[in-house]
Amino acid sequence: MNFGRRQIHLCAALFLWAALPAPALAEGQIIDMDYDEVAGIVPGHVGFTTLPGRAYPGYTLNAGYAFAGGRIGEHFAGQVVGEVTLDGDRFDQITGTPSAPLTVQNGPPDRNISISLHRAFGSNALYPLGPVGQPAPEGRGEGAVSVQFTPPVCAAGLRIHTEYLNDLGTTDTHQGAVTIRFFGADGAMLADMPLTLGAGINDLGFGHHRFRGEIAGMQIENRDPGGISVDDLRFGCQPATS
Repeated sequence: MNFGRRQIHLCAALFLWAALPAPALAEGQIIDMDYDEVAGIVPGHVGFTTLPGRAYPGYTLNAGYAFAGGRIGEHFAGQVVGEVTLDGDRFDQITGTPSAPLTVQNGPPDRNISISLHRAFGSNALYPLGPVGQPAPEGRGEGAVSVQFTPPVCAAGLRIHTEYLNDLGTTDTHQGAVTIRFFGADGAMLADMPLTLGAGINDLGFGHHRFRGEIAGMQIENRDPGGISVDDLRFGCQPATS
């Protein structure tokens, strides 16, 4: 019954979105959605459980991470990755426009992504590795991460943990700056969303404003003082019903 109500709410939302003229969407072609709603209507899920649980430093994935429906790396072809230092922390900084067709790229060795057990999530989680690199704790979570969806999807959700201070997932009260960008298959930006997230786990959901399969890429760049980790990626389009 709950899923039925969720479908009704989604249909109503889609009707309203379709009635909106494109210029009314000042933030771009991507809208905020509830994470649980996204999880309830799209089939794709990546929980990074294809690898056995391993404590820090875990697995260093210089070649990226492939999953059914896409691949994860650092940036997209055509972009330039530099670095910026804030209060002594060194972060990845991405500039430039992705080239067509959108293609995910890996960072330098030991500065791409890693996967290890995360106490707060209770499972494996993904860490974008920053300029300091693996296995230094200061480099974990201070990089950028990019996800390519093949084929492009209608909606995506993810859980981001901010201010990771130690293996116990202890946090302080803070506000972490995270920017999430979405791209089409031709590399065109669909939305650029600067977000301020609280400490701990943040559940985020997003959808194409027409709920069409046009989200080919999602990119996360952060300036969180303790770094970020990502888990439970959701993606896809609502399955057709007979």
